[in-house]
Amino acid sequence: MKKFASLILIPILLLCGCTNPPSSEQLTEQQPEQPTEYEYRIQEITYSEPAEQYAFRIKTDCTETAYARYYFESAVEHADRAACIQATDKILSKQRTADSLPEIYVFTEQTYPDVYVKENKLYLAYQDWESVEYTANVLLAAYGAYSHYGLAYGYANLLCNTPTSGNTFTPPTLADACDLNLLCFDPAFVSEDDLSSVKLIAHSFAQAYTTEKGEDALQALLSDSDTAEGAISVSSALEKFYRDNGFDYTPSNLRFGYGGHAFDYLLFTDFGTFYIRNNWKDMHTQYNPLVYDGFLHQNYGDTKEFFQINLAQMKQYQELFALDSYNNDLSIIFANTNLSQTSFYQVNTHTIYVKNVDSLMHEYIHALTQHVSSAQAWKIEGFARYYSYRYDYYGMALLNWDYNNTEKTPETKYVQEYLEKIQRPIDMANDYQDVENIAVWFYSLRDPDGSYLAGSSFVQYLVNQYGDQAVINSICGDQTPLPKMYHELVRDWIGHIESHYQDYSKYES
Repeated sequence: MKKFASLILIPILLLCGCTNPPSSEQLTEQQPEQPTEYEYRIQEITYSEPAEQYAFRIKTDCTETAYARYYFESAVEHADRAACIQATDKILSKQRTADSLPEIYVFTEQTYPDVYVKENKLYLAYQDWESVEYTANVLLAAYGAYSHYGLAYGYANLLCNTPTSGNTFTPPTLADACDLNLLCFDPAFVSEDDLSSVKLIAHSFAQAYTTEKGEDALQALLSDSDTAEGAISVSSALEKFYRDNGFDYTPSNLRFGYGGHAFDYLLFTDFGTFYIRNNWKDMHTQYNPLVYDGFLHQNYGDTKEFFQINLAQMKQYQELFALDSYNNDLSIIFANTNLSQTSFYQVNTHTIYVKNVDSLMHEYIHALTQHVSSAQAWKIEGFARYYSYRYDYYGMALLNWDYNNTEKTPETKYVQEYLEKIQRPIDMANDYQDVENIAVWFYSLRDPDGSYLAGSSFVQYLVNQYGDQAVINSICGDQTPLPKMYHELVRDWIGHIESHYQDYSKYES
């Protein structure tokens, strides 16, 4: 999501020669208000975006008013600085008292042509300080980076006295655009017509809410919207507004934020923060029927569905493992650059790096069980692979495509034999146990630590024998041992494979 600012030229009225000198009243009418002089101090600032994707250090001219702190790149003209300060102070003077002063960082377009809000800090290029967009961004800096953008935009319309015309409520073609979050205001995710509808709805909602409850209530709602509970409150208020206007729609509670220079956008959730890199592209696009070029960079409906499905799955895994606590200060970064491997979980930074969405749940299991310290690979990779079959909508889509389109080779003979036996396409949500066990037999795998596949098959056997909770507790819970010794469990697993899958071929190299 890019917000390219435009240079605002401050007009200077020149007094031409006159026969009679102008009166004091005429001077008042003709002369522009002179910009206030501000005292500046030089301060070096360091700007950095998440995961060290983009950073720079620069000297700025810093000043402070009763409402905000301002940091201007030296190349920003003093007239533009004064215009920014006056417009911003005017906005903030009407807001509820904040715990700390918002900070406004203004750069030239050459230095930073983007928008980023972090906590109460707003970074952007100098632009039209009287615009609705800038006003909305100041409100985000005042109330929180993940505050509801549509609510901020609608309130900004009121503060800017922006007139509306025509119908005050026009449902967009894409109903999901009624969520009014940040992506719904981005033409990459919604159509131009829907964007117009979204802006009108935001203005109409803010106006209706203020008329009914007052401006203080609107500010309180905007302030609370930076929290999970507040986001639900905004959705409820929007739902009522839509219902009052004859439209049946329940908005989502997704909290999107600006991505700055390196990222298209961010999503803040109870389970972690998602960072979608500008140039991210799923490495399995040609194999997964649910993804495509531009996936998560366009089409709000698909983007919303992706996050809702994965957030629901993350909740299911937390409930399934039922460990005492989880570290939800997790970063999930969708980035292709500088990755030496496919998607992976980095323990020391508690960060998941995603190259392909079908591996997200596998890596999330690693993040949930990061405390497991074992020399036995099956307890880590085998465990994660087995349980990733449990809740993984996008992963299953890829596996089903992969197994049902596998070329006939000596290495995939077991797949062809299984397809001939079941006389239908493979559905990995139901067939994964047989498919993995047949592969273990086919390749004569006898060591759970020898591969992800063998480890997963071994965990599957343990779960079938003792149940989920016993296996989870023994590996990543209270460490209660299983009824048999490890070598006995391996022997029984091998016996199970040999007795149930001996009708399938063995791999011949």
